[in-house]
Order: sequence, then C-alpha cells, then structure tokens
Amino acid sequence: MLPTAELHDHPRAEHIPPMRSGEYAVLVADIGERGIAVPLEVNSRGEVLDGRHRLRAAGELGLESVPVRVVETEDELAYILRAAINHRHLDASQRAALALELDEHTQRREEAQARRLANLRRGPDVATLPHRGERTREIAARSAGVSPRTIQDAETVRLHDPVLFEQVRQGRLPAHVAARRIRQAQRDLTLVSPPLPNGPFELVYADPPWQLGNPSSAYAPENHYPTMPLEKIKTFEVPAADNAVLFLWAVASKLPEALEVMAAWGFEYKTSLVWVKDWIGLGTWVRHRHEHLLIGRRGNYPPPDPEDRPNSVIEAPRGAHSEKPALVYELIERAYPLASKLELFARGVTRSGWTFWGNEVEAA
Repeated sequence: MLPTAELHDHPRAEHIPPMRSGEYAVLVADIGERGIAVPLEVNSRGEVLDGRHRLRAAGELGLESVPVRVVETEDELAYILRAAINHRHLDASQRAALALELDEHTQRREEAQARRLANLRRGPDVATLPHRGERTREIAARSAGVSPRTIQDAETVRLHDPVLFEQVRQGRLPAHVAARRIRQAQRDLTLVSPPLPNGPFELVYADPPWQLGNPSSAYAPENHYPTMPLEKIKTFEVPAADNAVLFLWAVASKLPEALEVMAAWGFEYKTSLVWVKDWIGLGTWVRHRHEHLLIGRRGNYPPPDPEDRPNSVIEAPRGAHSEKPALVYELIERAYPLASKLELFARGVTRSGWTFWGNEVEAA
C-alpha cells in the first residue's frame, strides 16, 4: 500500500484514451463498495503505469492509501500501451489504434538501437529498418485481439488524417467508418467533371447524385460515387432548349426535393413513370421496391404521339447500385425519336444517339 497523495499520472498517460463517463461512474461505485481489488502498477517515482482511473476514483472517494505493485521496465511507454490494449473499456478500433502506436514506438526504438550499434562498429549509419508490412499487421491484430482488417483501417486513417485518427483513438468513431471516409475522399479527388456540352438540348434525362442521409452508413450512395447537396443540384446550369422535356429520376424519400429541382431547372411537372423492381430494398418507413421517373416540360414542347406514349409502369430487374433499366432509353427514344438528347450525371457506357455528361462516363 502507498499513500494516494504520493501517486500521480505518468507524463505519457495522454497516449491512453480516458474512460467514458458511464463506465467511470460504474468503476467509482464498485471501488466505493469493494475497494480497489486490482493493485495499481507504478514505477519507483510513483508514476502510474496502469490504473490512473482507479487512482482518480480513490482520490474522489477519499481513500488515503491504495494497493500498488512497483514495476521496473526499460520502456515505460510500451508498458503503458500494452496494459491499455488489454483494458476492457476500449473498443476494437481503439485497441487497433493503440496497437499501431505501440508498433511505431517499438520500430523507432529498434531503429535507434541499430544506429547505436552501427556507430559502435564505426560503420554506416542505419537510418531505418525495413518496413514490416503485412506480417506486422497480423502481429498487431493478435496482440490487440482484433482483426487484421481493423488494424489496416486504423493504419489507413493514421497515415492520411491525424485528426480523424484521434477520433478513432478516443472511441468517437469506428476505424472502418473513418477509413471509408478516407477512401471516399481519395476517390473523389480523382474524379474530374468535364465541361458541360454545348446545347441547347430538347430532351434531358437526369439521375442526380442525391444525398440520402448518413454518408457514413454502409449503404450510403457515397460508398459508390460522390453525391451533391440539394442546393448545388438546383443551381446546376442545364443546357436545355426553351422548349424541352425533362425525365428526372427521384427516389421516393426525395420526391419533394426532386420537384424543387425540376422547378429550379425551369420545368413544369407533368406526370411520372414508376419503376417496379424485382426485389425489395431498404427504407425507414417502408421497404422500397419502386422509383419515380418524373416528367417535366419547359415551354411548349409537345407530348409524344399517342402510339408512342409509354406505359407508366416500368417492370425491370434491379442492377448495380443506382443503375437504371436499359429499356428506359428505348422508351424515351420511341417517344421522342428526333429530339436532341442529353443525359446528365451519366455513369457507365455511353449509348449511340445521345450526348452524355458525368465524371464516370465510359466510352462505348
């Protein structure tokens, strides 16, 4: 036992994330009832290597002394990190982050030792040791009790965004979510939108990249392509003729916003088609199996001839994420065979007779 007043946090304790308030409250209540069951681990100077939350609780509860175990180690930071990795109050992402810090710290010490040995032999200075790569991730995963994928995600975040990595380390953001944000940002940097084609076009077909909610969700469209806020979509300069027709895709949850976009682009809503899919999807209020294709008119552009007007219900199987049925092109082409046609926000392979605009267009 040592007096509580003689103990204090280690100078490098900031490397360890603090307990969440709820967990700390449970710890204080347990110590108040049973005392400190597991001794604090301290060095000879009274600095706590493991147990700073128990020390804090003891101070708040007015305990005059606490059980301790004095530890002698050459690498106190490594000891602190290893002890923290085994703490039950840390989630998998936090343990992965600490395992990476431990690995980096260990590698720096090994490099320093190699330089010292080289100097003693009066040989060339050894700047770095070889990168330890995949095997190191596996070792770190085993030591932290997490998957190699979690280690890889945490490493991705650490290398590209220190601020985001700190959120992972503090337990405010899972490593896989943070890594997904990094990969999305890197992908978006490589996508460059070409200039808009010269118009005017009599027919515009558009599938805007709607923002549907939480961009960090595993099901968010941001995992597949960059999205745009509503106001940016509304201010888009559509190269449409004074007399033109618009076909605008709208997911059910964004129907009011799609009507806003149509009006902002200078079109008046006329009617819609509905795509009925072959299997059910996600949804908060209902499980969606349909999608709207709104039709709007600018000026006096005429409707199709009676024999060329499409059925308002499109029945076609679902394809890849956000992929629309190819037969929609056929319906539009039959309804307006002579119109000059532009597809906005196009993705994939182009089609003969159309002008396409988008940053993921592939030439036929």
